[in-house]
Amino acid sequence: VAGRPLRQLVVRAVSTVGNYDYISEVHFGEDGSVRVRNDFAGYPETDLAAPFRAPSLTGRRIVDANGASASQDLDWGNRAHGDLAAQLHSHFAVWKVDFDILGQKNDFHVLHAEVAEGDPDGFAKKIQKDARVEREDPDTPLVAQATSPGLWRVVNSEALNPSTRTPRGYSIMIETAPAVQTLPSSHPFSVTGSFAKRHLAVARRKEEEPFATHSLDHYPLTSPLLSVDRFLDDRENIVGEDLVCWVSVGKEHVTRAEDIPLVSNFGVQFALLPWNYNIENP
Repeated sequence: VAGRPLRQLVVRAVSTVGNYDYISEVHFGEDGSVRVRNDFAGYPETDLAAPFRAPSLTGRRIVDANGASASQDLDWGNRAHGDLAAQLHSHFAVWKVDFDILGQKNDFHVLHAEVAEGDPDGFAKKIQKDARVEREDPDTPLVAQATSPGLWRVVNSEALNPSTRTPRGYSIMIETAPAVQTLPSSHPFSVTGSFAKRHLAVARRKEEEPFATHSLDHYPLTSPLLSVDRFLDDRENIVGEDLVCWVSVGKEHVTRAEDIPLVSNFGVQFALLPWNYNIENP
């Protein structure tokens, strides 16, 4: 068996927003794969944790019998350097993936890998169940979970792979993005950034839905100009339609001493992989 290294074209953009540098990369592979990565860098926002806080507040200074001092754990962040503390916070990025798999008449499929009980004298086995999603669904967030493995695909049901006779398509794979928005749905951050409630939302493509959020949505907190939740609320048919996938990747930033003076690049990643699109691995 012979092989060679996979060559990739990398497109990179760096955006500075406040104290953070957001590094976005798209890797285009020769095999048709597309890997998308967001790295977060910059310097952290900080606050003083002690000794000025009132004794009744978390983060107060404690003096023991020997006069030595220590501080209680913080519930809103961690000490990064002495009494300098950096807050717990979230990073979320959303990408609009406008699939046109051999045309604009595409379907969305969800496959679940499940465990089926075996015969009384045998072993349990794994089975897969694949289903086509008929309509937009705001009530069932698509979140990748290790305890419930599966597969998300956009396919062209009318374009079959000549080798396998299965629909040609692409999968959406969440590779490193463990966080989704966990604040209550009524929280302003959940309302204005509704895309972050899930890793994936699939909707019909519309010109009036160009982005997941609007640059002014930090102001009308209770009624954002653009919202993925609203994109899904009309529950339109998505069978044989021009589809858009809103892919959200996020991470909780639990701060540490190594975030001073600059945050080490840490990031999230998802992939778009050809799934029965090719006859074989090109």
